[in-house]
Amino acid sequence: MKTKRIILAGLLTMASLAATSPAIAATGTDGNDMAILVAKIVMGLSLSLGLSGSAIGLSISFSALLGGGSENYFKNIAVALMPATQGIYSIVCLFANMGNFDTDPITVAGKAATFGFAMFFSAWYQGVVCAAGIRSILEGKNTLANAMVSGAMPETYAVFALVMTFIMK
Repeated sequence: MKTKRIILAGLLTMASLAATSPAIAATGTDGNDMAILVAKIVMGLSLSLGLSGSAIGLSISFSALLGGGSENYFKNIAVALMPATQGIYSIVCLFANMGNFDTDPITVAGKAATFGFAMFFSAWYQGVVCAAGIRSILEGKNTLANAMVSGAMPETYAVFALVMTFIMK
């Protein structure tokens, strides 16, 4: 319960920073410097959300994988590794937007806030789906292909979020 409160507090902080960045940007002569700072903070939090979502998703899926014993470990590892991609997408988003901090910090902050939430939740729940797929394989009810396809469904929304950061202006 305490972990959920910490996560919620972090998400609310990031959302409030993204929401107030236009107001901060409009204040005084240092408004642009402040907007750049806020955009960098929001981008850092977004990267943290993507990486932590992957870590949570991997923890969930690898827990199911390890529960299957050593004889099934390498047969199902591809399914367990699927939530790792959101962390990679988060790093790509950071590098893709690093040159835009000086020119359009408000857009960068908005992209980052939206992207961070999408990566966090898609990785987390992809770990849940992958764990269910692994358990299903271990019980003999499912195949590896079915588990991979099911695990790829949350991944599509992570890919959509990544593509949208390149499309949004």
